[in-house]
Order: sequence, then structure tokens, then C-alpha cells
Amino acid sequence: MNSASTQKRVSIITAEELLAGSDICVQCGVCLSVCPTYALTGLEVQSPRGRVMLYRAAMEGLTSDDAPVLQAAYDCLDCRACQTVCPSGVKPGELAIEARVGLQGGRAHQPVIKAMLFVFEHPWMLDAANWFVRAYQGLGLQAWMRRGKVLEKFGRFGRQLAGIEALIPSRRVHAALRRTVAVETPALGESRGRVAFFLGCVMNAVLSDASAATVKVLTRNGFTVVTPHDTTCCGAPHIEEGELEGYRRVARRNVALFAGLDVDAIVTDCAACGAELKKYGKTLANEPVYAERAQAFSDKVYGLSEFLRHHGLRDLPSELGAERAGVTYQDACHLCHGQGVCDQPRDLLRVNPLLEYRELEQASDCCGSAGVYNVTHPEASQAILDKKVERVRKTGATILAAENPGCLLQLEAGMRQHGLEVEVAHTSVLLERAYLAADAARAGGELS
Repeated sequence: MNSASTQKRVSIITAEELLAGSDICVQCGVCLSVCPTYALTGLEVQSPRGRVMLYRAAMEGLTSDDAPVLQAAYDCLDCRACQTVCPSGVKPGELAIEARVGLQGGRAHQPVIKAMLFVFEHPWMLDAANWFVRAYQGLGLQAWMRRGKVLEKFGRFGRQLAGIEALIPSRRVHAALRRTVAVETPALGESRGRVAFFLGCVMNAVLSDASAATVKVLTRNGFTVVTPHDTTCCGAPHIEEGELEGYRRVARRNVALFAGLDVDAIVTDCAACGAELKKYGKTLANEPVYAERAQAFSDKVYGLSEFLRHHGLRDLPSELGAERAGVTYQDACHLCHGQGVCDQPRDLLRVNPLLEYRELEQASDCCGSAGVYNVTHPEASQAILDKKVERVRKTGATILAAENPGCLLQLEAGMRQHGLEVEVAHTSVLLERAYLAADAARAGGELS
């Protein structure tokens, strides 16, 4: 790495981890089979092993220009599929984040990115975004803009805006959950404990119906749900854009907010949130004021399916007498590769009496959302999405489940683009439907 970047360098991982990440790569090429960018380009620099060698060269000062190294780091989707298959334990995805942080001095530099991160740190702004989206839909502007392809008429910039606009769901967006959910929602039936629910940013602003379903499903399973309204962003957007101090800032806020709660677990229905929340102990390990509380916080974090699978679903019949809809499942990278939570969502879908589960080919391959990758790398993202949609088509399923907001929005846009009549839904929504159907069956005397 050149002298200028060495002076500004900050790090999110230890020197030992840096060396291990680059030294033990034996160039075997196993990672090539799962890397989305290598599959698209066939270029070594777009492969995990190629990037690792590039990071190593920069770290040792063997490169004269940091720009290509940073570009390679941002071209990576950070899906971490390579980390799942690597026989040597190399972590190219984490090294990509390290490169972004280190080569930018721990600060995001693009004005648009900085503005986005500012919004994520202020809950009221997310609620305002929710109001804007609902007004946009309610006034008929969404239908008019899409029907007339209005944005596409304004050249390249308009087409970029159209790509972003396409991520807004066609179905009606509900009011922000922060504005409607009680701070404490009591358990139904015999109590099994108390949990805190972590409000996700995009989940709250655009997919609040799914998070509302999460709260209801948790209470149906005997858990009192505490939902702190002052929850701020988990920090995933910050660290993925190289903004280290912003990441630590929101981590401190959330740790302080949740530290005083008497709960058995902290549950999130956002895969990206879960991946970052589980790292708070490491993120704040060197800050005496927060270190112990941060580790206690992380130790309590569960993804929704992970938590429900661990405790078991309650009061859900195995049969409802209704025709089962075909459902398939897309792994969120932050959930499967980032947290090792792969089987649990599938287990919940398999026991849902309204569904018939069908496995999706290459389900753990990224859908192309990858944070803001679908905005910063629209062509590559679209090519990845097109392949995913075709695999969904082959399953014959009418429902596609996922557990991350980026995946849900990206996949719904893909189904719409390809004219595929497939509903994209969070696992929590599908579970809530099953409970409502069971209630209706009991009321009709069909279930004892």
C-alpha cells in the first residue's frame, strides 16, 4: 500500500486476521464456482482469490495506486459464498470490507452515500420515507410513472432513477411499524419468555407488514415482545460503504438502548441486521464503556427463523384441509453465509400447513441486491437477478420466501420485470397466514 494510504489506514480486523486471510489462500479455485462476479466476467480480478491477492499486494505496499484495489473491493457483492466453501478458511468477503474501510480511512466519501447513511441514522427520516412511499402509491403516481415509463425518458440519469424506483413494491406499503406497534406486546397463551424486537430500517419503512407479522407470530408462540421505538440502524449500510465511525456510533446507541431491557433474546427479521448485531461484541471490544454490554447484546441476537426453530412453533396444525401452495426459498447471503442460518427457514416453510416446499436450484447464490449493489452496479445486478428469476420459474412455485429486505425488494422487482406470477414474501407473513387460517378452521369447527 502506498505511503499516503498507510498513514490514513484504519482497520476493522486484527493484523492476525489480515495475514491469515491472505496468507492461507492456496489458490485452489474452489471459490470460483460460487462467485457471482467471476461467473459473469471470467476475470481473475473478479474472483475471490484474485481479490485476496490484490488486497495482499496493497497491504504490503506493492501497488502504486489504491484506486483499482478499492474498485475490486466494491465490485465484490460481499455475499460471502466463497467463505462458505473455502477449505482453508479464507474470508474474502470480510477482506473486501476491510479494504473499503482501510483505503477510505474509515470514511465514506461519496455525497450520495453519506446522505443515505445520515437518513439511516435518524428514525424519523425513515418514517418520513414511509409516508412518501405511501403517498406516492396512494396518489396513483407509481402506476402512472410505470405505465408511461416516465423516468426512462430522461436519459441515462432517468434510467438509473427508474431502476431505483422499480425496487418500490407494487403492493400497498403499510404505515411504519414504529408508529403503530406497542412498546410491549403481551404473549398469547402460556408465556415462554420475553424478547426484544429489533426494528430494521427498510423493514420499518417499506416492509412494515412483514415486521408486524413477526411481532404477531412471536406473541402467538408465547413470547412477550418489547419493541424499542428509538432503535437506530444496525450499521450494515455504514460498514459496507467503509464508514467505520458511523458503524460504531450506531452500535453504541443500540447497545445502550437495549442494555436495560429485561429480555431473554433480541430477535430480528432482517438478515443484514442479524449479521451485524451479532458482531457488536467484536466491534466494541476495545471500548471499555461498551465492551461487556456489547458482547452480552450480541449473545442474545437471533434471526426470526433461527429463534422459532430453536424453540419450536406452537399451536400450528399439520393439516388444514386446504390446497397447499408451492413455495420455494431464496437464501439471504447475510443469513446463510454470514450467520450459518440455512436450514431453519426451510424447516419452518416445510411445516407450514398452507405450503408445499420446493427447493430452489442454487438457492444460496446471491440475488444481486447486496446492499446498494443493485444501484451502484445495475447491469451486473440485473444479470444476476435474471438467472435467479429463471431458476424460480423452473420450480413452478407460486410463492418465493426470503428473510432480508434487500432480497425481497430485488426479487419482487425481478418477478414483475419477467411477468412471473410469483408472490415474494417474508417467512413471517407466511406463518401469520397459517395461524389465521388455523383460527378460521377452529372457529368453523374443522379443528379441535
